[in-house]
Amino acid sequence: MSRTVHTGQFRLTRLQIVNWGTFSGYKDFPIDERGVLLTGPSGSGKSSLMDAHSLTLLPTHDQRFNASADLTARGAKQNSRNVAAYVRGAWSETNDEHEQSKVRYLRAGKPTWSAVASTYDDGLGSVTTAVVVKWFTGAENDGSAMSTMHQLHDGHFDLSELGEWADRKFDTRWFKKERPEVRFPSGQEAYLKELGRRIGLDHTGTALSLLGKAKAMKNVGDLNFFIRDNMLDRPESFEAAERMLQVFTPLNEAYVTAKRAAAQEMVLREVPENWNLYQQSKNDHSTAENLRGATLERYVRALLLAALSIELEQLRASVEQLEAQLESQVEHRETTQRTLIGLERQLSEQNAGLQLLEAEQRQLSLEARTAKERFDRYSGFVLRLELSVPQDESAFHDLCARIPELADSARQEKQLLEPEAHGAIADKIQAQRDHDERDTELRRLRSAPSLIPGPAIARREAIARATGVPLQALPYAAELIDIAEGEERWLPAAEKVLRSFGMRLLVPEKYKDVVRRFIDTNDMRGVLDSSIVSAVSAHMPKPARNRLAGKLSVDEQHPHGRWLAAQLARQFDHVCVETADDLEDHRLAVTVNGTIKMPGNHYRKDDRPELTRRSSYILGVNTATKRQALEDEVLALAEHLSTAKAKARALADHLGTLTSRIEAANALAESTSWKELDLWTPTHAARELGEQIAAIRADDVDLRRLEAQRDTAQREFETAFSEWQQTSQRISAESALQTELADRRHSEQAKPYTVIDEERAYLDEVCAEIELIATSSTITEVRKTLDRELSNRVSKAKSSQELAATKIRNAIAAFLKEWEDYAPDNGDDDVNLTGASYAALHTEIVTRRLPVAMEKLQHLISNDMVPSIAMLQRAIDVAARQIEDRVGWVNAGLRRVEFNEGTHLQIAYTANPSADVKVFRDAVDEIMRKAATVKNDREQHAAQFHRVKALMKQFTAEGAAADRWRRNVLDVRNGYSFYGREIDGDDVTVHTYRNTATNSGGEQEKLVAFCLAAALSYNLADPDTGGRPRFGTLMLDEAFSKSDENFSAQALSAFDEFGFQLMIAAPIRMTGIVEPYIGQAILVDKRTTADGARSTGRAATFGELAARRYSDEDGGVLATA
Repeated sequence: MSRTVHTGQFRLTRLQIVNWGTFSGYKDFPIDERGVLLTGPSGSGKSSLMDAHSLTLLPTHDQRFNASADLTARGAKQNSRNVAAYVRGAWSETNDEHEQSKVRYLRAGKPTWSAVASTYDDGLGSVTTAVVVKWFTGAENDGSAMSTMHQLHDGHFDLSELGEWADRKFDTRWFKKERPEVRFPSGQEAYLKELGRRIGLDHTGTALSLLGKAKAMKNVGDLNFFIRDNMLDRPESFEAAERMLQVFTPLNEAYVTAKRAAAQEMVLREVPENWNLYQQSKNDHSTAENLRGATLERYVRALLLAALSIELEQLRASVEQLEAQLESQVEHRETTQRTLIGLERQLSEQNAGLQLLEAEQRQLSLEARTAKERFDRYSGFVLRLELSVPQDESAFHDLCARIPELADSARQEKQLLEPEAHGAIADKIQAQRDHDERDTELRRLRSAPSLIPGPAIARREAIARATGVPLQALPYAAELIDIAEGEERWLPAAEKVLRSFGMRLLVPEKYKDVVRRFIDTNDMRGVLDSSIVSAVSAHMPKPARNRLAGKLSVDEQHPHGRWLAAQLARQFDHVCVETADDLEDHRLAVTVNGTIKMPGNHYRKDDRPELTRRSSYILGVNTATKRQALEDEVLALAEHLSTAKAKARALADHLGTLTSRIEAANALAESTSWKELDLWTPTHAARELGEQIAAIRADDVDLRRLEAQRDTAQREFETAFSEWQQTSQRISAESALQTELADRRHSEQAKPYTVIDEERAYLDEVCAEIELIATSSTITEVRKTLDRELSNRVSKAKSSQELAATKIRNAIAAFLKEWEDYAPDNGDDDVNLTGASYAALHTEIVTRRLPVAMEKLQHLISNDMVPSIAMLQRAIDVAARQIEDRVGWVNAGLRRVEFNEGTHLQIAYTANPSADVKVFRDAVDEIMRKAATVKNDREQHAAQFHRVKALMKQFTAEGAAADRWRRNVLDVRNGYSFYGREIDGDDVTVHTYRNTATNSGGEQEKLVAFCLAAALSYNLADPDTGGRPRFGTLMLDEAFSKSDENFSAQALSAFDEFGFQLMIAAPIRMTGIVEPYIGQAILVDKRTTADGARSTGRAATFGELAARRYSDEDGGVLATA
């Protein structure tokens, strides 16, 4: 049958016993979820069933067997029941022949066993059966000879199944082997601990004691002491203080180590620099000294050979150009010579016929037309070069001389321009690609809830679709990480350091197999990092604010939040510093600009655009900032694209112009003869010949004019011959110099001129400093200057070496004076032998000892000491808050039940902490304030250590005053005083209660019931259910014996209102009062015969009990009558 009340609360649903007291054999009692009344005549065995349940639920010292008996009488406890008596079945006590007490047992003189099983059900499918088995293997009656077995079963278990175990002479080993699914705790403590964890009794150490007290429900005495002793556990602050003190010992040792390492580093600070300077100076001295002489001669000779090669190449090019010019001059000389000869022949043949003259004129006209065609084509090429078209042979040869230079210049410019043009085209293509990519990302971001790039989002969606894993279960780490408030300036550095980690896909452990298989068997179209999210401790200390992890915030509302926070604290423990200079003091650190120092003096800075652009940031979920940055970037990329296109077009046009100029230059280079282009000469000759013909025809001859023409031709021939002669002479001179230089190079090449790369590099550096160019004419001056510079370097290196050695010796002497035991083994005064050792020692101190010591000190202060102090403070605050919160829950329950008509009982308290608490809080507050602001500064860490040390001294001091101070600080209970307050509907106090013993019998029982209900609710309250107990079964043995019906009903309603399942042992006359608060009655009877008394129990209706009650009452009246 399904639960109808308080689902989620564990209640007793079944009680089984075997051979318990006067109950012989196996008995099985189903228990109603609403509660049960155990009733029957006095001595019938009601309390025995209650005690059976106590055996499975309570520790021995709280079981309070036969709680209904009056144990206040002198000596009463000595005769109270015990487990051995129940196992043996004690049923009577008489005197023997010596008038000594003699107990009679149902199961005496032989091995016997008893068992009790209690089944608890929370109505939601969680069922536990707790079993306690007791047995004697012999005839003993003493409890010390009794054996015990505890069992915990998931679900139901029938005690009848223990029969075979008993028949096998209590073979426990066999039974455990047969029942591997059953838990067999090793003792009562382990049994109760696991049972408590299963049924909701694991949060408090006083609840079980209260459940035991509730059975008798006697006077609880002073309310203040009752509440302190039974409602308030010893606070966790005592254990937190012990843990704090345990942390301080290694902290103190770390401080001493760090202080010593810092002092040693200060003394040796300049040794590495001076040792490097010493070695460098020594090497410079040796190198410069060794390079003087033969090596320098070889180096200078190599310089000369290089200069000779350059000069010879220049001469070769000049001779080639002169030879081409000479060829043209030869042609021009021959032309003028022919003209002269022709004129002279005309003078001698002035009587020749006109036909010959006309034929010659036609030939000259043809030559003029041909020359004009060539000249026009030639002019077109010249104009492409943006030059003046030559109008005479001199200008033509000048242009011819310039053509190679112009062609080479155009080729070189084209060669230089082509990479730029190709680069511009590539830039345009890349700019188009970048713009399109960022524009696509911007369009996606406008509707995206995350800063993660689109391809990664698509990759995750593909995984989710294929595997069926919910998208929200597969976040990227960056989606759960953001920069902490007030730490925005560290966002660029965080983006650089966490880029790879932020793009890690977080996979819940339950989905790891299906996700891993999909990733392995499919192409992810890129890099995909993933991490399996596992369980982590609930008490992870927060990283210090001066660490990179401390400048980040994690969405701890997400299921992966705590795991991710732990990963950040462990993997990104970078100390945050302002500048690169501050990196030296730390093993793992990062500057605000993103430069990272890693172990082993490894530095790294990643300034790739995809990490530095705000439009590419991935941390957090605020898309507005990234969207704005992306919009700005897309706008800038559009402008860059426009500029790139314009530049590419301009360079392409320029490249085309250069190509045209090269083609023109190549064409012009083919025209090497002015004669082919000289249209003026044949034109002029033809015109003159025509004039001659005309003159002959008009006047026959004109001797004077022919003579003038001949004289002009003579002068032209002489000029052409002079130019040809000068060019020939220049060619001869340069050819002779070329031969001389070639011979000199050949001679020098026969001598050594090679040096090794290291020597050449050093001499190149020296040569660059003298600012003197090596040529065939300056090489001697170069040699002298280089030798002089090497000599200066030798002197300078020697002085520097001696100064560095002195500083090293002074530092070593200072170190040996303070820390001789920490010095390297080499104690020689020779710097060559000791310098390296002490430089290495300083490096060891700086890179390992001091960072490790400071990191350990900082870690112990920030991650251990300060958190342990904070945990102590928190434990104190939590203890106080729990007291007040739980009292609030209790009072809320008490307000639902009237204490008297129109009034309610409330637990009141006053808080008056000691002045010692304020002193402690002030000290803790100062430590916490400094912890939040302390940077990577040794003095700040030292000051923080001394503050911690002063606080620890108060916790370790000896004497009465120190003990009192510790109690006042740690025991929160001492700061509260409790009492009962009865209030009316207007919250006006009607009465106060400070001791239950001052009231009448019935009032006392009611007050005790309310106090017990409050105390049990305080200890068993579940915050998730509004203060309702997680465990609900409450035993009351013969309660309310002194109360009238009204008081009893009020007390029972209090227990009912607080959500308890009542298990009441009471006489039949109480049936009418109890009935509204239970759901079942078990009628217990006992029959006595000669061989002993035996109890039985059966379910009885309330009608049957009512009839029996009336019958008993009538019998009582008749008897009185």
